[in-house]
Amino acid sequence: MYYIEAFMRNRAGVIMAGESNLGLHRKRNEDNFCCYAPPGRKCALAVVADGVGGHANGAVASLICCRDLAEAFRRMAEPEENLPDAAAVFLRDKIRKINRKVFSRNYFEQVVRPMSSTIVAAVFMPEAVLLASAGDSRMYEFHPADGLVQLSTDHSFSAEFAREHGFLPPGSETMKNLIARAVGPRSELEPELHSLERRRESRYLLCSDGASGCIPKEELAAIMADSGSARQAVGRVMRSALLAGGRDNITVIAVFPEEEEQSHGIA
Repeated sequence: MYYIEAFMRNRAGVIMAGESNLGLHRKRNEDNFCCYAPPGRKCALAVVADGVGGHANGAVASLICCRDLAEAFRRMAEPEENLPDAAAVFLRDKIRKINRKVFSRNYFEQVVRPMSSTIVAAVFMPEAVLLASAGDSRMYEFHPADGLVQLSTDHSFSAEFAREHGFLPPGSETMKNLIARAVGPRSELEPELHSLERRRESRYLLCSDGASGCIPKEELAAIMADSGSARQAVGRVMRSALLAGGRDNITVIAVFPEEEEQSHGIA
């Protein structure tokens, strides 16, 4: 399991917590995650990657996603102006590069079923959030005015069919785990990017489908609303996923405003 630190803070104004669990029915954990808030910097990185189940070395692909993105983030120059633009370029270019690395490894090792991974990554800044994703790992925003809103797009074959045709295809329940976009299977990958205003009371949740696939949205919303800290939110989401059966690996990152953690006496 790869992570920089499971509880971090810096000048981005957020506190992050993360955890990964094997689940109750898997022999190995193919998820990886990282929370990285370099000291003195005005941006923080959160990444969840889910090695695609059943494929060779899915855990290796998800590890490469987290490790290489965190290392590139450590070296990233932080401009005085237009930091959100720089973060968008960083996420797009580095995920493309990671995809080529995983694809090349598949090609030269000539595996029958190439390793691959989903990815959802976010850069948090004082006034903005940049999100990049490929696959069905998700990012949510919770705000008191809006409740829980999914920010990322599911890149599964059933979800893409529904977006195009307005209804789910026959057999969609079995198709929902077939990933249409991921790191590794193809030579080129275009991650989906979203640039968002960071609102004062917003809390964020990044997770693999081991959490989002078994916890109702209403329950996730209640957890994000009622938790007093990022660490508490992570623990409650993890417990809910395990109580729901823990059918898959479970990985969760919660990102809370620093001032909320201070108001609860946690900082």
